[in-house]
Amino acid sequence: MMKEEIVLAGAGWLGKPLALRLKEVGYSVRVIGRSPEKQAEFKSLGLAYQVVDYEQLPKLKHEKLMICLPPCEHYLRIIQNILNAVHPSFALFTSSTSVYAQTAGSVNENSVCEGNPLLVEAEKLILNGPPTGAVLRLGGLIGPERNPAKHFSGKSNLSNGLAPVNLIHQSDILRFVELILQQNLSGIHNVVHPFHPARKSYYEQECLALGLDPCYFLPEGDGKVVDGSKITRALNAEYLHPIVSQGRFG
Repeated sequence: MMKEEIVLAGAGWLGKPLALRLKEVGYSVRVIGRSPEKQAEFKSLGLAYQVVDYEQLPKLKHEKLMICLPPCEHYLRIIQNILNAVHPSFALFTSSTSVYAQTAGSVNENSVCEGNPLLVEAEKLILNGPPTGAVLRLGGLIGPERNPAKHFSGKSNLSNGLAPVNLIHQSDILRFVELILQQNLSGIHNVVHPFHPARKSYYEQECLALGLDPCYFLPEGDGKVVDGSKITRALNAEYLHPIVSQGRFG
């Protein structure tokens, strides 16, 4: 029997594989977005893609909603419009660990958020429902065709080399989202891999592992370590996909 219907807003690097994963496990997924060019691509994948104007959304009454939209113009109004149009019983929003200020030491879901104010306000729209809401504060994204090492490749004298990395692989996000939807897990959860090497050691070795031009960080600086353990306890599931290439760091 088909599981609940899901509206997924946002069909980018994360939204597209999420839609495919949820379809694979039996959900009826309707993707909404502003790109007519994506309609044929998603149809070929067996996914419904509806081109919408976020300012004038039709009613899309579904059981569950996922919002994977990066910040944009009129961001808060768009999110509220989506919530009003779908009127779900459960909503999940992918936020970012950028809500935490760049401080040293460890931060968790109870820490003060003095970082990205737009995302903080967007989170409130989800959490102050109805509906029941879940917010995933994602670390730096890595996965197919995406590795921050490419950004640093060929550069020297990069600052903040001793700051820890806070990363998460796409595969772990997909798995956690599936479990969250099954359990209707609400509240705020960091999604960050528990391995936090210094940027200098991590990115310099990643460039080598990926066959990129080397990069060089200065051995200075500090930064936060984002604690992503709460979600593992809530879901009884561990981080499985490493954030290193070719077995680096053992």
